[in-house]
Amino acid sequence: TPDIDYFVFGHRHILLDFPLNGKSRVINIGDWIQYFSYGVFDGKEMKLERFQ
Repeated sequence: TPDIDYFVFGHRHILLDFPLNGKSRVINIGDWIQYFSYGVFDGKEMKLERFQ
C-alpha cells in the first residue's frame, strides 16, 4: 500500500487505529453512542477524537 495513507471504516463499532507499515494505517472510527468517537482529517493527518 505505498500510495495509501489511511483506510478509514465505520459501522463496525470498534475503535481502532492500527499501523500497517511505516506509512499506512487502518482506522475504524468506533461509534458515537458507546465511545463518543469520530475521525478528523486536517488535510495532512487523520486522527481519532473522543467527545468529552
